[in-house]
Amino acid sequence: MLREYDAYPDQALEASAQIETSVEEGFLSDYVPLDHSTVLMLGILELLHAEHAQGRVAVSLAVICKRLGVRMSTLQRLMTALSEQALVEVSMQKERLVASLTQGGEEVSLALQAA
Repeated sequence: MLREYDAYPDQALEASAQIETSVEEGFLSDYVPLDHSTVLMLGILELLHAEHAQGRVAVSLAVICKRLGVRMSTLQRLMTALSEQALVEVSMQKERLVASLTQGGEEVSLALQAA
């Protein structure tokens, strides 16, 4: 296969340019499904937003695990990713881990609901 590209370098460049154009136009993004971790992270943001709307600023990680049906280790990995993006803040309250949305996380949650 590599030899085919070597034999026809102009065609390989054209094919590459066509793929890049498709990605830029959003063609591929319309058909690429979200992976499971991304769906869970969006679920976390939605859950925290709903809790915040009801007056609960912080939600324990145990409650989030139960509602989303995930293991604590999985949730902690996802929380780390969300924290690194400054969307969620995890802290300790009364000897338990709790999560709350940051201002950026709140903005993302609102944007997702509007979409």
